[in-house]
Amino acid sequence: MTRFSPEEIEAFWRQQNPRRRALRDELARRRLPFAVAVENLSKQWNIGNLLRTANAFLCGEIILVGNDTFDDKGCPGIYRFEHMRHIPDAAGFEKHASEAGYTTIAVEIDRDAELLPRFKFPERPLFLFGGELEGLSPEMMDLAAHRVMIPQYGLIPCLNVNISCSIVLYEYVSRTFPDLEPVSVDGAKFQLDPGSGQRSEPLSD
Repeated sequence: MTRFSPEEIEAFWRQQNPRRRALRDELARRRLPFAVAVENLSKQWNIGNLLRTANAFLCGEIILVGNDTFDDKGCPGIYRFEHMRHIPDAAGFEKHASEAGYTTIAVEIDRDAELLPRFKFPERPLFLFGGELEGLSPEMMDLAAHRVMIPQYGLIPCLNVNISCSIVLYEYVSRTFPDLEPVSVDGAKFQLDPGSGQRSEPLSD
């Protein structure tokens, strides 16, 4: 289990070589103007997988609301490349979202929510996802300017939170930035970093 620590991340980058720092700077340059926030996910491995999804779609910022720990097995080391923030409660989240100019969008199963394919994205969206069992708290739901729902057509009552995040981010990025070029493909993988995949220099410790 990993606890989010800005001090640890800063210390990590002080030890890295110029190539890796250049890769981090290139990612920072390409970041898109949106954020993802998760509130008290009960399954820590979901956060690690969600961090990997956020990286794939150039998320500008990832916010952990409440719990500040996660299982990084789904994103080994990649969280150190991300812009992450921990906020302990709804009041702090509201303050940060307002100061950053975000429009908060609760992604939740709600009969009053707009269906994702019909939703018009604001200029700086902040997509908010709740815990797997009970969803978002009433306090966090009340802070959302919009509620959006992914339509479903089968028997399963809900989707895994990381899958929901993947669908929402793909919909947002593909519609808002249709001309955005993906990173190059090497074999069967996307590969921004020519040095990635070398066992002598893993992304994690």
